[in-house]
Amino acid sequence: MLAPIATLVYTGPAGCGDMSQRRHVPTDCTHILGEQQEEANLMSIRTILTTSTIALAALAMAAGCGDNKQSARGGTTSKPTTKPAAKPKATATAKPKKAASSYGKGVITGVVTFTGEAPEMKVPLKRKDAEFCKDTEVKYNAVLVKDGKLQDVYVGIADGQLSGDYEVEPAKLDQKQCMYSPRMMGLLVEQEIQISNSDPTLHNVNAGKFNFAQPKGAPVQKKSFDEAGINRFQCDVHPWMRAFTIVSDNPFHAVSGADGNFKIEKVPDGKYKVWAWHSHYGKKEKQIEVKGGEVKVNFEYDGTEAEPAENKGELKGLF
Repeated sequence: MLAPIATLVYTGPAGCGDMSQRRHVPTDCTHILGEQQEEANLMSIRTILTTSTIALAALAMAAGCGDNKQSARGGTTSKPTTKPAAKPKATATAKPKKAASSYGKGVITGVVTFTGEAPEMKVPLKRKDAEFCKDTEVKYNAVLVKDGKLQDVYVGIADGQLSGDYEVEPAKLDQKQCMYSPRMMGLLVEQEIQISNSDPTLHNVNAGKFNFAQPKGAPVQKKSFDEAGINRFQCDVHPWMRAFTIVSDNPFHAVSGADGNFKIEKVPDGKYKVWAWHSHYGKKEKQIEVKGGEVKVNFEYDGTEAEPAENKGELKGLF
């Protein structure tokens, strides 16, 4: 609604009145005419400004009403002028799944034979001086040959030929009758190995990377190796005690049994270098190709092989 426009009231000298409509203005009323004209101009400007202000306010109210909705309580709820930002999708970190190509259907089998003259295994001399150990005579196990078959030979696919996500159970190494059991085992890099002491006496486990005492009744120690390679275990209390772990970047390995046989399963198809390692006679290598079925590969030792660098002089002065 427009505000009322103010009416001009003449307050000048008598006889002059409103000079704006006169053709001839008396000399003594000339200044009155100028004042009236100035006042009229100012009033016109005020009227224009007032009208514009009211019009702008009306437009603003109309725009506001168009964007508001009536609330349940009689008030208004402003409608957002922009869409809310989309919430980021949640992401989950899952345990890595086994790669489809990590395992296959191939099987590698074979036997490790020995044609030379094997050293005779006897009871270590120092065993008779050790508490508890002296109560039992246990022959040493560095070279075990039966019917021309060699035991405790590691056989596996050499490193650098395979990669994947592998699932393996923890390995176990025990100290029993003052000997490590088993003497030879294969491990995957970072695979857990659980070390226990079944003897009622103090043992010490020294594998280079770790070295700890394990007395009678001590809890199982859980360890692992973060690099591939051959690791020798020995007991600093009982120096004849030795064991070996060969750590690899793949789980395709086995150890020959008392009959010399070994078996490696779930091998992916491909051409591979396969190697064998014995703690006294060292390393042998062969090439094979796996095509989904069984592949046979045999290794032969004759006793003339040099001792490996990882285990020189084991039998010296032992018996």
